[in-house]
Amino acid sequence: MRRAVLALLPALLLVACAGAPATPAEPAAAPAPPRPAAEAPPAAPEPEDHPFDACRQPVDNEVAVLDETKRRLQETVCGATLWFDGLFGHGDVRSARRASGRVEVATSHSDFEGDDTRVRFNARVRLPTMQQRLSAFVGIDENEQVARDRSEGLGLRSDASRLDEAEDFFAGLGYTLENYGVRTDFRAGVRGVRNTTAFAQTRASYTAYADQTNLLELRLTPFVNTRDRWGVTFGADFDHALSIFRLLCWSNVGTVTEVSPGLDWRSALILYQSLGELRALAFETFVRGATAAPEPLGEVGLRTIYRQPLLQARLFANFIGGYSWPRVDPTLPREGSFNASFGLELPFGQQR
Repeated sequence: MRRAVLALLPALLLVACAGAPATPAEPAAAPAPPRPAAEAPPAAPEPEDHPFDACRQPVDNEVAVLDETKRRLQETVCGATLWFDGLFGHGDVRSARRASGRVEVATSHSDFEGDDTRVRFNARVRLPTMQQRLSAFVGIDENEQVARDRSEGLGLRSDASRLDEAEDFFAGLGYTLENYGVRTDFRAGVRGVRNTTAFAQTRASYTAYADQTNLLELRLTPFVNTRDRWGVTFGADFDHALSIFRLLCWSNVGTVTEVSPGLDWRSALILYQSLGELRALAFETFVRGATAAPEPLGEVGLRTIYRQPLLQARLFANFIGGYSWPRVDPTLPREGSFNASFGLELPFGQQR
């Protein structure tokens, strides 16, 4: 619980900043419009709004605590974006108001590891600088998720194979290009407050095949950071639509770094079932490992995930239950482990 409270501090500080507007930049003088000679001189122009004032959202207390939290998060991210954008010129309020993200709090139990509570937060907004190709991001998550571009969803996160990972604060800038069907994202940033890790990465994704029912996407992410030095993450995802309510996905990812030789890999087969009204159910079976680890086959398991909207879809609940066979020490027998998790997810801003 102490780690969860420490992980919440950056998000709480962000929310607290919403009540303290930053000092605005000096507004540029606008030319006076032509007027008749007898007209009285116009009044002095009103000063421009502070960045946080310009991002104020309408107050909606239909669900008081949730609506106020979402409004504060949206205003804080928007105001920080407007202030940052103003460093390069005149801030664009319209772009800043498109900021979006989510906060997630999850508690889990594993027979293999025990009980754990984690907090995750992420927000992203496109900046008008450089033809909307520049973006800023901030959040709390695991190092693997950010510095190595290991984009694992909630259902695929494993307690067994990431015992030394903890959430920490991260922030940075991204730049996006898209040419000849290849989308390239350049990202650079920092993670951690005490043991800071600087990272930079280039992610190239390509749709190798697509028709009415099938989609094959490939991605490659060379990266460098002060923890792993250099490395490469590659992935392949194949989606097959069984019907308008069912989707079968086969997801594969692998990472090689200079510090950790060998391939850190994961493969998962997931069946998604839409239940309507934003409710969904998923069944997955997965296997993961690391070729250079003492135990190359780290975990095999299966899981069921249920997603339920709450309070007029202002909040989402995620229920996860499963059973796996993890092992870290090859000298010990592989024993089964029951896993259960419950999480609450609060999206805010304009979700894409």
